[in-house]
Amino acid sequence: MTESAPAPSVPADDAARVPAGDVPFDGPDGALRLLDVEGAPPGTFGEFEPDSPPLIDAEGRVRLSFSRVDSYENCPRRFRYAYVDKLPGKPGPHLSFGTSIHNALEDFYDRKLPACPTEDELLGFLFARWDSSGFAHLPRDEQVAFYRHAQDVLRRYHRKAAPTYRLPAATEAWFELPIGFEATVVGSIDRVDVDDEGRFHVIDYKTNRKVKNRERVAGSLQLAIYALACRHLFGVLPATVSLDFVVPGVTITVPLEDLDLDAARQTVLDTAKAVREERYEPTPNRLCDWCDFRALCPAWEGGEPGRLLGPAVEQLQALRRQVVRDVRTLRELEAGVARIAGEVAGADQDVPPGASR
Repeated sequence: MTESAPAPSVPADDAARVPAGDVPFDGPDGALRLLDVEGAPPGTFGEFEPDSPPLIDAEGRVRLSFSRVDSYENCPRRFRYAYVDKLPGKPGPHLSFGTSIHNALEDFYDRKLPACPTEDELLGFLFARWDSSGFAHLPRDEQVAFYRHAQDVLRRYHRKAAPTYRLPAATEAWFELPIGFEATVVGSIDRVDVDDEGRFHVIDYKTNRKVKNRERVAGSLQLAIYALACRHLFGVLPATVSLDFVVPGVTITVPLEDLDLDAARQTVLDTAKAVREERYEPTPNRLCDWCDFRALCPAWEGGEPGRLLGPAVEQLQALRRQVVRDVRTLRELEAGVARIAGEVAGADQDVPPGASR
C-alpha cells in the first residue's frame, strides 16, 4: 500500500494574505491545486483519500450488512454495481414510504418520559419525518394517496400499541458486529424491548403488505444477525425476535431457539470470502425486471448503459462541485480567522503592561 501524499495546507502567517476565493496549492508545478478536482491525481487529498479497497475497513475486515449480504445472495453482479462501483439507485415510492413509517415509529418510542404519545403526535412525527425523495416523479394525487395511506397505517398502529405502551431499551440501535477476523456486519435494530423479567426482545418493522409465515421468520438471516448484534450490544441474546408487519397489523414472533445463529455467521463469512475474491457473476432471476442496473448487466441484451450511467455521472459532477465549494469556504474561513487572530494579537501588544482594557 502506497502512502498518501500530505494534504495541501496554508501556513497561518500566509492565510491572511490569501485573496477571498483563491486557494493556494502545493507542488512546484501546481499539480496538487486543490480546486482542480477533476484533474487532481491520487493522493491530492492526503489522509482523506481511500486507503483500502471498497468495503474493506481499517482492520482488514469486509464491511457488510444484512441488506448487502441479501443483495449478494440475490445477484453478485447487482451487489458489485451498488456497493463496489457505488452506482446510485433510483429512489422509489415504496422505499420512501417504508422509511417514513420507520422514522415516525422511531420518534414514537424514542422518548424520555414513559407516557404514550397521542395519535395526533404520532401523525405529527410522520409529517415531520416524511421522506419525499421517492415520490418526486409521481403526480400530486398519487403522492397524497401514499401519505394518507401512511396516516391510516399509523392510526391502526397507535390503537394496537397504546394500551401496552412502554419505553424500549433502544430504538435504531446501531451495531458493528465482528464476525471472526473476516467480516464486520453493521446495521441498526428498529427496536429492542425489555420485559419485567429483564429479557430482551428484538423487533424489526416491515412495511410490505405480505406477511411471512412463522417458518420464514425463523429462517430470517436478518433476525439471526440482529440476535447476535443484541448480544454484542447488551451482553445477552434476546429471548425472542419479531417481524412487525405494520401495514396489515400482524406481528410474527419466534423464540431464540428457532434461529440458526451458526448458519447466519457462515453466510456472512461466505459472502466476505466471495467479496475478497471479487466473484461478481450475474445471476438472472425473477427480480431482474426491477433491478436498477439491468441495462449494464452482461446477462441481458438491448439495454442502454449510457442512460443508466447518466445519473452516476451527474452525481460525480455534483460531488466535485461540492468539494470545490467546501474547499473555498474552508480557505476563506481560515483566512478570516488568521486575520482576526492577528488583529487581536496586535491590539494586545499595544496595551501598556499593567493597564486594563
